[in-house]
Amino acid sequence: MERASRTALILLGGMATRAGGRAKYLFEYEGETFLQRQIKTLTLVTDEIILSCRDEEQAREVTAIFPYPCVIDSIKGTGPVEGIRSALSHAKGDFIIIVACDMPFISAAVIEELFTRIGNADVAIPEWEAGHLEPLHAVYRREALIWFFSHYTARRIRDITDQLSTLVIPVNEIQKIDPELKTFTNINYLQEFNALI
Repeated sequence: MERASRTALILLGGMATRAGGRAKYLFEYEGETFLQRQIKTLTLVTDEIILSCRDEEQAREVTAIFPYPCVIDSIKGTGPVEGIRSALSHAKGDFIIIVACDMPFISAAVIEELFTRIGNADVAIPEWEAGHLEPLHAVYRREALIWFFSHYTARRIRDITDQLSTLVIPVNEIQKIDPELKTFTNINYLQEFNALI
């Protein structure tokens, strides 16, 4: 049976205030930018890649380096939810893996597992023991997101997952694929990046 089509959406739009205003997707690790690393991984498990940018200036900077479609937030300064909403009309995949740009070690095997496990649910999302979800490392059904935004206004991604049929996948199950759970590593501060290199 032919698998459903897949889109990857990488959210670049944040102001990176905790990282001193530096664009985190341009941080380099082992000779590659974070964004290069993500694109290389996501190309293995998806059919298209879309970049989400906060404004026209960022879009120009990004597309000068990375030749991928870049969708600009329709409403400025409203965070990742607007990045997701704005990208929906451009995404062609039946399912969308949404990732933050500050996660340089995303795992193709883990993402494949999320796509495989989603089944009839609207969202497949990892969950830590304390109940913390990973909404920016999760797979969403595109039609479910379109339905959500036609009926609701969201301020947080949790507002989305609360309204949709959500399959929660404990990280201890993901740990069987990624023993160190490096796929969830995200770099928010310059100190974290400096420790990485």
